Amino acid sequence: MKKTKITEPAVIPHAGVFTGNKRKPIHRWYPYIEGYSADLVEWALKVTEIDDPHILDPFGGSGTTNLVAAEHNLTSSFCEVNPFMAWMADTKINQSKKIKKASDLHGLLEFKKFMKSLPKKHKGDLAYTTIVEIDSTRHYFPEGIAIQIAMSLTWIDQTLNGPIRQLARAAVAVSLVPSSCMIRRTDLRRRISSDTSPVEFLDCVTNAIDMIIEDLSPERERWTASANLVSADIRELQPKSNNFDLIVTSPPYLNGTNYCRNTKLELLSLEFLSSESGLSKFRMDSITAGINSVSKQRTLHKTFDNVETVAGKLDECSYDKRIPPLVRLYFSDMTDAFEQMRLSSSKNAQLILDIGDSKFSGVHIPTDLLLIECAESVG
Repeated sequence: MKKTKITEPAVIPHAGVFTGNKRKPIHRWYPYIEGYSADLVEWALKVTEIDDPHILDPFGGSGTTNLVAAEHNLTSSFCEVNPFMAWMADTKINQSKKIKKASDLHGLLEFKKFMKSLPKKHKGDLAYTTIVEIDSTRHYFPEGIAIQIAMSLTWIDQTLNGPIRQLARAAVAVSLVPSSCMIRRTDLRRRISSDTSPVEFLDCVTNAIDMIIEDLSPERERWTASANLVSADIRELQPKSNNFDLIVTSPPYLNGTNYCRNTKLELLSLEFLSSESGLSKFRMDSITAGINSVSKQRTLHKTFDNVETVAGKLDECSYDKRIPPLVRLYFSDMTDAFEQMRLSSSKNAQLILDIGDSKFSGVHIPTDLLLIECAESVG
């Protein structure tokens, strides 16, 4: 791979959004609204001066960084607090590479056949009951759909094994929000009259199966590299050999988005969670990026003069008293994250971040510049 010395950032259209990934095989399986472009990772690999870098994404999300690394047969690692997202990344990268020939996909065709005859009424014992019970009061799905979700996941568990089981579960997972009464617009919220109507669950799943089969056709080139989940929280990563050469990531934005709550339908349906109350743990384990994460349980470990200047302005004018501590905690948490990245990296490692700025109560927060200061403070 040709290396180019970094002089200034290249112009990469839509680098910070997931849009371009919707046309890329495997990347497109789970349209992650908080994600960023695979093209940004491709650029990072071209400009790094390190041959065959060991790559880390400390905020792994749906696995964009790690999937690009795998496509180049580069070993990579990631951290991810959200267990559903960590599972989705593993499925896209590690489970997909195990599919070697057309006959390996036979189980997906059997699942598609089952889905075409799936009734809306409960038949037999269900291995998955959480989403059915929750939907009976919360009404996240049109009538009968929660039962269909439970029946499809039960059939998968009882019938399929190995990587094909995970791929079939992924087809269900990507169909949950489109077939629900919810819609993802930065945050997950209920559909209103001006929103599109839910897609039929059965149609959505069968289309997802077709997409997965197409993307894993035997003609496509396979990779041998793996992506390894090394910690849920980057701040708890235990340095072992200090061997990460390239870190490419998009940390949580200082904008209030609750990344775990946005996937609650997936977390509950696939039973990574047994109740919605479990979401609070993920929120507390994550970087403080939204006002709902501000709590007396949070500890301010690091302070910076420039951060304090911005937070001080917000002390005087913010519409919510949680905003100034949010800003202070965000940069403190990110400094702790940077410190663990440094301790786990090689001497000449490079760090590339995709990040945007913020504004609260008319006060501009230059997130990029302040994060540079945080990173430099820990070397």
